[in-house]
Amino acid sequence: MKHIIILAFLIILSSCNNKSNSSIETSVEVNDSTKITKEDISKINFIEYGIDNKARVTLDSWEAYNIVYRAIEEVKQGDFKFFRTDDQVFITILNDLETTIPEAINSESINARILILRTKLLKFREIINLNTSSKKEKLIGVKELFQSFSYVTLQINKKFEKEAQNIIKPDSL
Repeated sequence: MKHIIILAFLIILSSCNNKSNSSIETSVEVNDSTKITKEDISKINFIEYGIDNKARVTLDSWEAYNIVYRAIEEVKQGDFKFFRTDDQVFITILNDLETTIPEAINSESINARILILRTKLLKFREIINLNTSSKKEKLIGVKELFQSFSYVTLQINKKFEKEAQNIIKPDSL
């Protein structure tokens, strides 16, 4: 009996000294399912109109257009910093876009396209800055933004093309 008590005491004593040193390392990889990558953006299908050479001189002098153009190019690379800037800076750029249109291209059709572009810029900014926006919503916003900017460029190109046409009107009888 004495041996059993000593044996039980040793077992209890030895089990009390055993500390569980096994620490399980778990690596948690955060996969943000709403993050938009350059690859996601490159898969978006839209018609991109380039700037016509006749319009290039006019557009090069239009600062607000060039700022938005650079922002669109950054979005194509997956960089959204333009849309995360200070509210006042962002609104000032949008106001400049509408109020500093060069006289050579200032027409109702171009003003309408710029208004649409402004709306899409504001909408995209809200989508990007909302934490509840899904990846699909963000990609739709990117596509709408690209299309609206492309349509502004198309309308400007049309304006210069129409002005370049020499339409001869017949003499009145």
